[in-house]
Amino acid sequence: MKDIIIVEDGLQERERLLKLFSEAGYRVHACEGVTEAERVLQSTSFRLAILDIGLNDRSGSYLFNALKGAPSAPQIIIFTGNPSVHLKQRFLDGGAVDYVVKASPQAQNDAFLSRIRELLGEPSTETIDGIELDLFLSQYVPEASRQLFFDAQGEVPPCSSCSSQHYVVTFAHQPQVPPEVFGKVVCAECGASMDADIA
Repeated sequence: MKDIIIVEDGLQERERLLKLFSEAGYRVHACEGVTEAERVLQSTSFRLAILDIGLNDRSGSYLFNALKGAPSAPQIIIFTGNPSVHLKQRFLDGGAVDYVVKASPQAQNDAFLSRIRELLGEPSTETIDGIELDLFLSQYVPEASRQLFFDAQGEVPPCSSCSSQHYVVTFAHQPQVPPEVFGKVVCAECGASMDADIA
């Protein structure tokens, strides 16, 4: 699971927010529009979404409603140039945690970062050490056995906790005594185990 997805079609604002939150230590993905965001959301979950509502390819309102109906819905901040009080109230009533108007004091770097910290807390510094699953399979697992790690479509299954398809093999879960070494396949994003242990 990543921290923040930004959906903003303005290049300057998108890059500003991506830089601001990434440099603060959050795991961030930025998208130009709804189509790209939907593709990313199929494989990755986020704790917070920052949505512009006036996007080029489709309305951010559509994505807002889709996210609110998702089983693991992220918190949502509406980030727009429209200062309408009625629109703000509509989104807040609909479940948005904030409505930030572009170029307002709340949209400035320090204020926006402070709000993100209120919602998400400090960024996690935990990383999961291990060997990338693809590399491990290609170097240490016989070809006939590799299919055990893939679904019926021949792809790595999404993590049951966060939907990521990024896995590593770790050996830190128990003491290792060669020549028998036991590894565990875990999600690189959230640490949840894949169904199969490997030995």
